[in-house]
Amino acid sequence: MKDRVEILAPAGSMECLKAAITAGADAVYTGGALFGARAYAHNLTEEELLEAIDYVHLHGRRLYLTVNTLIKDREMEKQMYDYLLPYYRQGLDAVIVQDIGLFRFIRKHFPDLPIHASTQMTLTGVDGAKFLEKEGAQRIVTSRELSMAEVKKIADETELEIESFVHGALCYCYSGQCLFSSFIGGRSGNRGQCAQPCRLLYRTPEAKRPQYLLSLKDICTLELIPEMIESGIYSFKIEGRMKKPEYAAAVAFQYRKYADLYLKYYEECPAEEDPAAYAMKKYRVREEDRQMLLDLYNRGGFHTGYYHTQNGREMISLNRPNHAGVPAVKVLAKKGRNVTAKALTDLYPQDIIELPMRKGREKADNYTCKDAVRKGMNVQIPVFADTPFKRDEIWMRTRNSALIERLHEEFVNGKIKERICGTFRLYPQEAATLTVKCRDAEITVTGEKAQEALSQPMSRERIEKQLRKTGNTEFEFSFLKAEIGEKVFLPMQSLNELRREALETLEKVICENYRRSGEVKEPEENKTELSMEEEVISGWTASVRTAEQLEVILEEEAIGRIYVDCTMFPRIWEKDSYVEWITKVHAAGKEIYLVMPYIFRERTRKQYEAAYNRIFGAGWDGILIANYESFAFLKEYGYTGRIMTDYNLYEFNQESRKFWKEKGVFEFTAPVELTERELQDLRVKDGEVIVYGYLPMMISAGCIQKTTRGCLKKSGQTTITDRYRNPFVVKNECDYCYNILYNYVPLYLGDRMEEVYQIGPGRIRLMFTTERQQEVRQILSAYFEGKELPEGTYTRGHWKRGIK
Repeated sequence: MKDRVEILAPAGSMECLKAAITAGADAVYTGGALFGARAYAHNLTEEELLEAIDYVHLHGRRLYLTVNTLIKDREMEKQMYDYLLPYYRQGLDAVIVQDIGLFRFIRKHFPDLPIHASTQMTLTGVDGAKFLEKEGAQRIVTSRELSMAEVKKIADETELEIESFVHGALCYCYSGQCLFSSFIGGRSGNRGQCAQPCRLLYRTPEAKRPQYLLSLKDICTLELIPEMIESGIYSFKIEGRMKKPEYAAAVAFQYRKYADLYLKYYEECPAEEDPAAYAMKKYRVREEDRQMLLDLYNRGGFHTGYYHTQNGREMISLNRPNHAGVPAVKVLAKKGRNVTAKALTDLYPQDIIELPMRKGREKADNYTCKDAVRKGMNVQIPVFADTPFKRDEIWMRTRNSALIERLHEEFVNGKIKERICGTFRLYPQEAATLTVKCRDAEITVTGEKAQEALSQPMSRERIEKQLRKTGNTEFEFSFLKAEIGEKVFLPMQSLNELRREALETLEKVICENYRRSGEVKEPEENKTELSMEEEVISGWTASVRTAEQLEVILEEEAIGRIYVDCTMFPRIWEKDSYVEWITKVHAAGKEIYLVMPYIFRERTRKQYEAAYNRIFGAGWDGILIANYESFAFLKEYGYTGRIMTDYNLYEFNQESRKFWKEKGVFEFTAPVELTERELQDLRVKDGEVIVYGYLPMMISAGCIQKTTRGCLKKSGQTTITDRYRNPFVVKNECDYCYNILYNYVPLYLGDRMEEVYQIGPGRIRLMFTTERQQEVRQILSAYFEGKELPEGTYTRGHWKRGIK
């Protein structure tokens, strides 16, 4: 039964890794020197990672390597194979992958290496899961936004291992769909360098003060463990590769403890009762355990995430983006610069209490406790003269020093040992032999010949006591049997050497059982361009989201293809207003493609499924897709028309191009994070380059409208303003229940078109999102009549600067 649940802990360093294993984690995920989605963690060197792989295997655990960033062509060609090879040989248990090109590369060059599809792939439904399962994924990491029912459906309808986040920070955006940090701060989340703009203050037009509108509370799902197990979640993933070892260890310990508790109740179930119902009835989480996790880190309390909540204000940490602490003292009085407060919990030396923010300061002051104070006792806290004072106000403890020290001693300084069985044989004139066994590994070593004792023969008790001294090794004897003859003697040094050789050999054998020595296929230099099976028609295209935008585009002769977003047709599965527009576009001599939803979850799937023939038989010239679910859905229902991938399916390299061509998808949209030179490497002659548009920075399940004013069940838009007074338009698309947050300035390359032409794109796209008719006309004039836009009203994006 225990095999039904894996506790998967983060390991941003070797210290974190060992602490998590000591605390009971079944597996850890960590990054190496390259290609991990936490570039600023203390990622392991090659030497450390090879050591880590052996360490987890010695203890019967697993290690998964994060290679979950987008990979550029030159990296794929020159670095990736050499980077993965030593870890593959060492016995790496799996790689976590975002890039579909890397997915293909690993399947080809390291066929025995299990692949886990990262949450960065934005997998939100059965269709996408089945698609990647067919391609060879062993496991998927589900999008954090899925409900328990959606996760269960994936588990029930595939043979995949299901990994889901159970504790820690949540991104506001669907993972893999965020360009906010990339375009605002130049640090791409798709390359592991997110600057976390979602943790900053923003203001809505009607708000009196800015709030942390995009900062989600951390999740804690201890109470949901029974339901998660029964829903088919195999791996319980703890977020936190930037966290300290004590955090990783404590969280892993609690989730292992409570998963085991549920499984224990399950196994104890009386024969006449249902095991799951019986175990759920008995299962309880102790409040002190939950409080311990709050003490370690929380953003204004915990939430259970999206498992039973679609979105909402209660999920947002509106007042602060960092650790909020736990209630520590209640303010009673102030005299001079001393505040008298009542302790609401036991306080310890070096505990830190956060004081109220002083006027004009950007950061709160802290008080470090000097003495221990019992709960209910008064404590004197020195403050500044201008520290705000409110009677009965609660001040929070943001560091529990005694807890950190205890966790450090138990898990960081602690050491786990593997239990081994041993048999020792010692007879006069025979070589001493010691056989030791650990799990499936068994070895025998021989030493020097024993002598007949002249005076003091060795006793069995003395021999066993000496052999059990395993010291700082990874082993300890749970069973040891010594067979000794009469009047036998062996020097104690020889006995020690025999034990040392046995344990070293056992360790080596255990690790070598995980080694891979089979053939791997070295990559060949990619000198030839990808072939096209369809003729590429060069020209201009435009994407639109409103009817008024489409009306203007129809008048522009230079634009030969139009992408019409599904949100332009409210409840498209019920109404066929798109038929009229298909006719108009064709009458104008242009092609028209339907743009599928950014996110294609179970509810949307059912709606499109019910109206499949009506929607997809209406005469579209092709379909533009933004996720794996849409592609798999179309193929399942036999769609034979043209399919094109949008920019956020990230065809970042030649391998990803090959992947989609093998699936019959011959047209693609170039990613918006590549530079001019990188787009040349990508060879975009069969692709499309976006040269204008307010690019979506985030696609989120969270809804600004619902958070700030309540859900009106009606699509609309608002703006949020950052600390520099930049207004970001946010559209809530209620048909699909997601928000789109757009950049506050558009991408504009109108005066760089000679450079664009030089990279040889098959098509060039103008991407219209929130513009009114006059703005659309202004942009068309800038591109086709040479009229310039006012400087400072646009961005060049990554055309020159790129991402690291």
